[in-house]
Amino acid sequence: MGSERRSSSGRGGVTPEAVAGDRAPLDLEAARRRLLLALDLADLEAARTLLQRTAAHLGGIKIGKELFTRCGPEAIAALGAGGRPVFLDLKFHDIPNTVARAVEAAAEHRVRWLSLHTSGGAAMLEAAVRAREALPQERRPLLLGVTVLTSLELVDPEEVVDRALLAESCGLDGAIASPQEVVRLREVCAPGFLLVTPGVRPAGAATHDQTRVATPAAAIRDGADHLVVGRPIHAASDPARAAESIVLEIAGALAERRNPSAVRSAAVVPQASASPDASIAASAVSPVGAGDAIARRLTRMLRESGAFLEGHFVLSSGLHSDRYVQCAQFLQFPHLARRAGIWLAEHLRRYQPEVVVSVALGGLVIGQEVAAALGVRALFAERDDSGALRLRRGFGLRPGERVAIVDDVCTRGGSIAECAELVQAENAAVVVTASIIDRSGGERSFAHPFEALLEIEAKAVRPEACPGCAAGTPAVKPGSRPT
Repeated sequence: MGSERRSSSGRGGVTPEAVAGDRAPLDLEAARRRLLLALDLADLEAARTLLQRTAAHLGGIKIGKELFTRCGPEAIAALGAGGRPVFLDLKFHDIPNTVARAVEAAAEHRVRWLSLHTSGGAAMLEAAVRAREALPQERRPLLLGVTVLTSLELVDPEEVVDRALLAESCGLDGAIASPQEVVRLREVCAPGFLLVTPGVRPAGAATHDQTRVATPAAAIRDGADHLVVGRPIHAASDPARAAESIVLEIAGALAERRNPSAVRSAAVVPQASASPDASIAASAVSPVGAGDAIARRLTRMLRESGAFLEGHFVLSSGLHSDRYVQCAQFLQFPHLARRAGIWLAEHLRRYQPEVVVSVALGGLVIGQEVAAALGVRALFAERDDSGALRLRRGFGLRPGERVAIVDDVCTRGGSIAECAELVQAENAAVVVTASIIDRSGGERSFAHPFEALLEIEAKAVRPEACPGCAAGTPAVKPGSRPT
């Protein structure tokens, strides 16, 4: 590759030839474009010196709060001289009008990328996009939404995904997330949506205050577009050599991405523990709509929590099935229950319910989570000694109160319909019914709208037509309702 083939002989380093081996030559220029150097230094002169030593290996620079607060726009002018791409990482987070004006001000400095906190909400993000779109084309920066800081531990990956999807839906160009979430984000975000990853550390490097980290190669293989690297370069004894080494690692990973059979995934395992049932074939699940990202994510979470079961089961309807969804296995993990509650609440919000009534015992947990997300009361109906659903424990409904009925799984809809009759007997108004999972196969029949996050195909047959019974396999009743 001509001048790009720099020999590291005598320095103990690696060469592009050594990394490439017998494969096609590495595209070092494409690799360089991926690397952004974080100039998180105390003064402009130190930043300028570091940039001079490493510029040949960089695709751009990041100017953050420390350097910008000390030096102001002068830092952008001095370090971005000659059209060098600048990522102004100030993480704007304020009222919509203030952020919109800040975007306009930043655009005057011709920066390439600009960061905003997604926790500022949709109105703020949309105001930023409107302000950017009103600018001349040549001054429009790419807007990146910060999801969850890489210094935070015990992060729910689905929160990162939700924030990235919020950024995408509001019109931002990309998201900033740790390398550990890149695989998930590539699954759910549009192909052209940029993923920028800080928290990148070469193997053996100190992590400092970063907790969710990965190597440059792993981040690129998993789908990152740009890597933001700071201390592993500027704290190295030879910053230029450190930057060159990272570029070579990126180039090797890009070559692997071009050859899908060579890609090694570094997907994050959700906090719920996987079980043997996690191997159930994907054909057991049919997401509601091929493009439904939430359905795909919920499918994965259910499978990995061990909620999908195969065998010979007796359903609460008395029918038999070879598949069962034990939602209690899923809902035992509070972070998963909360996420499902938030998703289901978004389906129900347009019906403007004033109270959620869930069907105990299975619907109790998800009913609480949906009500919490909607900001309304949560009641539950339970069975008395005769087996009939009742509102007990002092629960009551006001005449005309708008009610959402929530259960965990809808098999044939009998419990949900019975709960609706109970609510109407209280002179309240059922405005919507819902469940996490619909496995009715379309056989349910409600007088009110029905919403579900996921549809699962599972045959339910009478005992006399059950293959399991015919084979003499003992039937198991995994639900909480007595046979």
